[in-house]
Amino acid sequence: MAESLADIIDLPTEYVSWHSPAAALWVASTPTAYVGMVDRNHDGFVATDCTGRELGVYGTLESARVAVYGAWVAPAPAEEQALIA
Repeated sequence: MAESLADIIDLPTEYVSWHSPAAALWVASTPTAYVGMVDRNHDGFVATDCTGRELGVYGTLESARVAVYGAWVAPAPAEEQALIA
């Protein structure tokens, strides 16, 4: 029997939704968790993960959203987060 992609990699099963509570701000969440956010400034779209760690500045909203989702799916190891803090 063929394995599904979800069987091969451990992906979260909750649906991520995006909301824009203010101009130039997009917040991602699931029914049970805060995922991260993207805000637009003069440099581009700043992606931030659920711990408040900045993931980078991106040229498009879509690429910043992908970074937020990727950080949620595969968070940085605790020791890497400690070096950033």
